[in-house]
Amino acid sequence: MEDSISFGRDTHAAIQSERIGKADSVSDATRRHNYHWAYNRANYLFIPYTSAQPLDLHMPHFNFSPGRAELFYWNSGKILAAGGTRDLPGLMRIDSGELGISQSVGNFTFYAGGTVNKYGYFNGLHTQYGLAGRISYQFTPKLSATVFGDYYFGHMPRMANNMPMPPSMIGYYGRSSFGGYFDIQINERWGVQTGAQAVRQAGTNRYEAEPIVTPYYKISKKVSIGLPVGQILYHVLKR
Repeated sequence: MEDSISFGRDTHAAIQSERIGKADSVSDATRRHNYHWAYNRANYLFIPYTSAQPLDLHMPHFNFSPGRAELFYWNSGKILAAGGTRDLPGLMRIDSGELGISQSVGNFTFYAGGTVNKYGYFNGLHTQYGLAGRISYQFTPKLSATVFGDYYFGHMPRMANNMPMPPSMIGYYGRSSFGGYFDIQINERWGVQTGAQAVRQAGTNRYEAEPIVTPYYKISKKVSIGLPVGQILYHVLKR
């Protein structure tokens, strides 16, 4: 039997394209087949013709850290979301959330995001909004430098008796700060951050400089535990 393909009988008169079919592989018969319709390229007067390029975005890959998730990511950047809750018995409860974007360019890494903190205490509820940003540069695999800044809008809330927050609560309230530090990784688990920062003081709203010396232990690639030894010693010696 001869090979055959049906192309239909109703073709537009302006479409003229056909070829001479080669001999059939079985019966050695020669047939004529319309096999390709060459349409003219459409010309748009106001919209230039371009080929569609796929947007290289990805859904979460479920490699989450506690309280942190990558919503979307591309070749050198990502959109991050973070959140957490702290219960301080007898003081207050703090719910925090952050949404930001990170982008890497060579050895530089840029980050910008927004922060929301909600403080719930006896007969009171206060919401705080802020902006965060940082720029990091990786000198070597074990040495990097970071410049950062955090700014919070508004003023500290008042308690139910119209008094300011007690000292036991002020330490947990988000305060504006800016500065920089070096991150030195001693080995795969241990490292230390050393530098300086200026922190806005509660009540006076003045910025006061203090050192940054924070040794830390890496539990995983994205989670580490650190102790701000520099800030603790500074305030102890200051008093």
